[in-house]
Amino acid sequence: MAELQQNFEGDESFNITSSNMPDDASDDTVAFTQVPQSYVEDQMADNSDNPVNYEGTLADNLGEVADEEDTSRDIVDDIVDDIAGNKKNLFGNKDAYGMYANATPADSTATDSFRVVEPKAKKHRANRSALALMYLLLIFVILLAAAFFALHLYFNNRVAPGVDFGDASITRNLTGYQEDAVSRTVQNAVDNSKLEISDDQGNSIDADLSQLGVKIDKNATVKSIMNAKRDNLFTRIMPWVHQTVSLKAVRDDSALDSYLLHKFIRESDRAVPYSAVFDKDSESFKVEDGVPGRTIETMSVREAVKKLIAHPGKTVKVSVTSRRTDAPIKLDAAQKLVNDLNKLLEKKVTFNNGDGKDFAVPKEAIASWISIKADTTRRKLSYTIDADKADYYLSQVLPKELNQQKINQEDAINKEGKFIFTTLKGSNGVEINYSNSVAKKAVESLRNGNDFKMAVPAKITKFTVEKKLVEMRIVVDKTTQMASVYKNDELVKTFPVCTGKRGDDDSASGTFFIYLRYASQDMRGRNGDGSPYFSPGVRWVSYYHGGEGFHTASWNYKGIATGDAANHGSHGCINMYEQDARWIFENCPRGTIVQVVGTTPDGPVRE
Repeated sequence: MAELQQNFEGDESFNITSSNMPDDASDDTVAFTQVPQSYVEDQMADNSDNPVNYEGTLADNLGEVADEEDTSRDIVDDIVDDIAGNKKNLFGNKDAYGMYANATPADSTATDSFRVVEPKAKKHRANRSALALMYLLLIFVILLAAAFFALHLYFNNRVAPGVDFGDASITRNLTGYQEDAVSRTVQNAVDNSKLEISDDQGNSIDADLSQLGVKIDKNATVKSIMNAKRDNLFTRIMPWVHQTVSLKAVRDDSALDSYLLHKFIRESDRAVPYSAVFDKDSESFKVEDGVPGRTIETMSVREAVKKLIAHPGKTVKVSVTSRRTDAPIKLDAAQKLVNDLNKLLEKKVTFNNGDGKDFAVPKEAIASWISIKADTTRRKLSYTIDADKADYYLSQVLPKELNQQKINQEDAINKEGKFIFTTLKGSNGVEINYSNSVAKKAVESLRNGNDFKMAVPAKITKFTVEKKLVEMRIVVDKTTQMASVYKNDELVKTFPVCTGKRGDDDSASGTFFIYLRYASQDMRGRNGDGSPYFSPGVRWVSYYHGGEGFHTASWNYKGIATGDAANHGSHGCINMYEQDARWIFENCPRGTIVQVVGTTPDGPVRE
C-alpha cells in the first residue's frame, strides 16, 4: 500500500507513506485503526456517569485491510482484547503502541490516532497444524506399540514367524503352531526321513535314522523350535529374519558301519577288526582277533545322515561301495584298548545304605556297561560307558542288596530278669531311595578314572529290643551221647543222640541258642572226602550254631541207638529219632539255650 489518505469534512489531509512500514510488510499484512481524539473526549465528557463502551465503539469504527485468507473477526477480537486491557495507553500514552499521533492541548484541530494491527490467523493456524501432527504421530506410536506387544503375546506359546525346520514342505506349516502341533510335525518329519542305499553289487535297502545309529530327542527338538528367535524381541516377530532348527540327535557312526556291513556283506565274507572282549573267568578284557574280508565304505551315508538331521522329512538316495581289506583295525589298537579297559575295571564302585551295609559292583557288571566302538573308516577303537545300562543294572540290584527288613532284637533273660545273651540280633529297616542320578554319578566318576563310593539316600526305621524269659535249656553231652532238656533248671526230657564225627565234623562245644527252625528242609553239603551229599525233606530242624542243629536222621538210627559217633557220626548236627526231634521243635522255641559239653568217644557208648 503506497499511500493512504483520510479527510473529515474539510480537515487537513495527511499521508502515511510506505516508509513508516516495515520493509517486509505488504498491502495485505498491515491495517490501520483510526480513533478521532475530539470525538473520544466529547464522549468521555458527556457520559462521565455512563462511560462509553470504547471497545465496542472502536470495533464498530475499525477499518482493516487484510489478506483474503484472514477473517475480520480474528483481527477485531485482537483489537478488542488490547483496548480492554490498555484504555489508559490508548488515550494518553503515545509510547504504549509506538505509532499513535496525539494533538497538543493548544491545538484546536482534532488529531486522529492510529496503531498498526498485525494479523495472527496464520500463526495460530500453523500452531494448530503442528499440534495435530504431533497427536497423529503419538497415536501412530501407540498403535505400533500395541501391535508389537499383541504379536508377542500371540506368539508367546507359538512358533515365531521365520523359523525353518525340516524340508520345505514342512517349513510352510510351522508359523503360529502350538507345542502339540509342533510335536506332531516333528514326529512326521522323523517318520518320513529315509535313506535309499544301494551298493556296487546291485543290492539296495531302505533305512530310517534309528537303524543308522541316530538317537533322536524329539522333546528337545520341539523345545528348540518353540524357543527359536526368543533372544531378540524385535526380530522375533519379523518373518524375513530366519532361523533354521535341525533335529536334536546323537549320531553313532560305528553303529551305522556295523548296520551297513551286516546288510550288504555276508557274514562269511566280512572283514572283522581286532577288538576287545570281556572274559568272565579272568574277570578282565582280552584281545579279540580280527579277520580279513570285505568291508563297506560308509562316508557317503554318514554325510547323507548329517544332511537329513539338518533337514528331515524327505527320502535321500545314496550309494556305497565295497572292497576287500585286511582286518580293518589292527592288533596294536586292540591291545591298547584292552589295557585301558582293564585299568578301568580296577576302579571300585561301592554303595552303602547308611546303616553299615555295603555293596561293591562286580567287574562283570561294570564291563556290561561298556560299549566298544569300531570306526573302520578312521581305523580307530574307542569305548563309552553307557549311563542307561548302568541305571538299569543298579535300579534292579541296589534295592535287593541294600534294602533290609526291620528285625526287632530279642534278648534272653532268666527268671530273675538278668540278661543272658542276645538270641536274635536286631537290624534297622532300610528302604533306599534310588534315582538315575545315582548311576550318572557313578558313570561320571569312572569316565574320569576315579573310584566311586556313595551312600544311597534311604529311609531308616530303628529296631526295638524285646526281652524274653528263657525257660528251656538243652544240654548235649558228647561223652554220653545224650541230650537232656531242662525247664527252669528242672530236668524234663532225656534223648539218645549221635553227634558229629571226630575231627573236622565234630560238633562244636560251647553255649549257643536255637535261632532258626524248619519243619522240613533239603540239606546239601560235602563229605570229608569232598564228595557232595544231598538229603531231601529232613524233618524238624532246629539250628543253634551256624549249620549245626537238631533234626531227624532216619538214615542213622543205628548210630543213634549205639551212640557210636566215631563210626556213624554226622557232619556236626545232633542226629535224633523223628519223634524226639519233633518234641524239641515243638517245645523248645527260638532262644532256647543249648550247651554242648564233653568229648566224642572212640566207639559206641550203648549196646
